[in-house]
Amino acid sequence: MHTTSLKKHARSAGLFTLLPLHLAMLQAHAQSSETQQQVESGESLQIEQIMVTAQKRGEDLQEVPLALSVLSSKELERENLQTFQDIQYSVPNLSMVATTPFATTVNMRGIPSNPNGVFNSGTSPGLGIYVDGVVYARATGFNQELSNVARVEVLRGPQGTLFGQNTNLGVVSITTKKPSDITEAKVKLDVGNYNLRKANLYATAPLIEDVLSASVTLFDVSRDGYIDNLADGSKLGNQDRRGGRVQMRYTPIDDLTLDVNAEILRGSSTPPAVSLTDHGLGLGYIGLLGQGEHPDSFITDDIRSAYANSNRYFSDRDNWGVDATVAYLFDSGYEVKSITAQKTYKSLLGMDTDSTSIDLNYSVEGEDNKQFTQELQLISPAESDLRFVSGVYYLRNEAINQQDFATATGIFGIPTGLPDGYPQSLNLLPGAGVKLDGELTTESTALFTNVTYDFTTTLNGFVGIRYSEVTKDMAFAQDGYETSLPGVFLLDYINIPETVQSQEDDFVSWTAGLSSNLTDNVNVYGKIAKGYKEGGYSFRPQSTASIGGDVTNPQMEFGREAVTSYEIGLKSDLLERRMRLNLAVFYLDYQDIQTRVVDDNGVNRVVNGPSAVSQGIEAELRYRLTSGLTLKGTMGYADATFGDFANCHAVDDCSNNQLPGAAKWTNTLAINYLATINDNWEMFAGVDYSYRSKIQSDARNLSATELDSDNRVNGQVGIVSGDGQWEVMLWAKNLLDEETMVNRTDSATSTLGFSDALYAMPRTFGLSVTYTYF
Repeated sequence: MHTTSLKKHARSAGLFTLLPLHLAMLQAHAQSSETQQQVESGESLQIEQIMVTAQKRGEDLQEVPLALSVLSSKELERENLQTFQDIQYSVPNLSMVATTPFATTVNMRGIPSNPNGVFNSGTSPGLGIYVDGVVYARATGFNQELSNVARVEVLRGPQGTLFGQNTNLGVVSITTKKPSDITEAKVKLDVGNYNLRKANLYATAPLIEDVLSASVTLFDVSRDGYIDNLADGSKLGNQDRRGGRVQMRYTPIDDLTLDVNAEILRGSSTPPAVSLTDHGLGLGYIGLLGQGEHPDSFITDDIRSAYANSNRYFSDRDNWGVDATVAYLFDSGYEVKSITAQKTYKSLLGMDTDSTSIDLNYSVEGEDNKQFTQELQLISPAESDLRFVSGVYYLRNEAINQQDFATATGIFGIPTGLPDGYPQSLNLLPGAGVKLDGELTTESTALFTNVTYDFTTTLNGFVGIRYSEVTKDMAFAQDGYETSLPGVFLLDYINIPETVQSQEDDFVSWTAGLSSNLTDNVNVYGKIAKGYKEGGYSFRPQSTASIGGDVTNPQMEFGREAVTSYEIGLKSDLLERRMRLNLAVFYLDYQDIQTRVVDDNGVNRVVNGPSAVSQGIEAELRYRLTSGLTLKGTMGYADATFGDFANCHAVDDCSNNQLPGAAKWTNTLAINYLATINDNWEMFAGVDYSYRSKIQSDARNLSATELDSDNRVNGQVGIVSGDGQWEVMLWAKNLLDEETMVNRTDSATSTLGFSDALYAMPRTFGLSVTYTYF
């Protein structure tokens, strides 16, 4: 690690911590009379203990030796965090660039999870998403609905020994509320601008007292679009999804628990349309001239308007799954747990890709997944000096992938650039395009163990190891562009007959470290971890050069990537446990990192790129200033750069460039207030500010495609009845109506020669009414 860089990061963290410490000292010397009375009466202002299952057993957050953020059920509800995409503003060093209802680009600690899109079924994500201990192996299943959720745990850094390969970036673990022996029901209704209508229902009750209980969760969300389609007056960017979950808990004896979940999610939304901002003399210009149009006619200065073919925009999801967890606790304190799951998630995305009302170019991408997982765990007693979690794991995932990029109107008169005597132009006939079909079956098995040993009452060591084997069987075929000149392929998107290929690999992930209690409320730790992300195939339109020149034996395979992670951290509860301050410093050393490259014809694929390094700092603060006033803050800094990457493009050198898709700085600050109005009502209010620094869209770090920084303010104010049954809340997101660009294309690098841009949603606001029966 570079010493100068680390010193700079350490100074940044020091500035972050000095402010709350200074406030704390001022608060200690100038407490209000209300706070003094509370102290004298013994009323506690301590921050509550948070129990987590990050290491597959219940533990205090402050005793877990890893960088871990937790969002509780109350925080999710009060801050109106409805989906996985929403949590990025609450977690340091987590960035998402969402251009569709799917989580298109997820980055953690500066590293992209999917280097070449969620619909590239040949790749594996580097971030693990788990719901009740069950993984979603494909990124098309990432954007989970956060309805009836007990908590969300975000684990940063490699988690391979407990969660398996493909968790180099980290893990997001979502735990749902389990059925209760107490009859309870909750209904939450939201209305807001853009015709928002949202309903959430949760109910639980015992069916057989102390033996069998059940719960049901239902949700329905709809919202009109925020992009005006100037071509036909329609709205694009709407939301429409619904689903639910049925759960049962069976406890025939005290030591045996069976949890069964069945869930479904269906959605039919329209992605937001991009706005044309400029053009060059490319395929788009030529195609429009053939239709008697000019690109200038479709340029708009209004970021909330665009020209588009509405029928080309659609986004459909159809997910369902069942899982069962059986846990038995022996008299000796040992626990055996089995988690079995079957998931199916289908997705289909249609886009008008020419930014005009002429049906010049469009894309349709789809992925169907079937997934089965089985995990067996043996968990030792929590009270022993020697504690362990060991187990076996199996996954089988079958992904079917279709991609279609085509022109509806045709593009005529395309110059070939060939010398005299050869055809000077060629045409793309209506319906011509590149189509590909891919299938990938992945089987993964693993053995793992994680051991912690208490050397003394204040010092323990931990070590974890996981042996994994993975097999991938794929089939791929591609139909290239059909033109009026037989054998001539625009952009060299060639015909590739069906090819069947396989790859096998095995690797050992490991972690080791020490953790020490400096005091009862201050813990420090240091750890080293080695993780892997499995290799795969590039399921994107391919050219002669990208497959190695031989269509009968296309070279589409890329190998695994490896990361070595170094992390030191501090977890502390200070000022009589009124302030919680957690810090982590990390250094990630990637080898053979899986990277998207683009050749001089615009063809992109995944390769094993150079080395890459990400280093930075994370801090999380929670401080109870008074009984009713709480300050929260996070700071994340991740400097993620390539090593020697001179061959990333035919012209550009990407060496030492910032990795695409991630903000270097991810900071938040929030203030929450709670006060009693009278004996029957309480009032709460909160405001939070988040900052994301600029993001590079491409490994070349082109200024023309760079995304500007993002400043966002959200707020809530509401009242709660004294008995807790009624809650009414006014809320607003992006309160200052910040214009945040989430996608940007430049005419010099796009296939059509068009520049366009897409912005996130403007200010939204609404009213929530919640009724709880208990």
